[in-house]
Amino acid sequence: MAEDVTVAKNPTLRKDAEPPNSMDESEGLILPDGRAAPFRVECNVDEDMSLSVPAAEASITVSQRIRRRGDEQLSDSVQVLCGERDDGSVTVRVLIWTPKFPDGLQIALVTSRPGRAAADNDLIECDLGHKQIESLPG
Repeated sequence: MAEDVTVAKNPTLRKDAEPPNSMDESEGLILPDGRAAPFRVECNVDEDMSLSVPAAEASITVSQRIRRRGDEQLSDSVQVLCGERDDGSVTVRVLIWTPKFPDGLQIALVTSRPGRAAADNDLIECDLGHKQIESLPG
């Protein structure tokens, strides 16, 4: 079973405080080319299968069974896209597909800037504004 990393709704964090679900970088987050990985991707399926790997980028898609016109089929419902931008920022985008948004909808963009050590640098920026996928920059 997956480890519970639930964070209290209103944790009190100073800007220099360690986030409650963070881990030490020394836990094997090195890519094959020797660079520090911007991401660690962890996936647990049932109790039998799991994956935990460092990643330069990642795409995770969850499809779920639906019934359309009397037929059962799998339909993509959630996709998580992780990547590093040219400016060094690291982003995680969460996209959903529903009958109301068949072309997709971004429901979250989480950004960190690990290369910037400014005192006013927030640990993570979170944009929960909903944006249709065709209106997003490439």
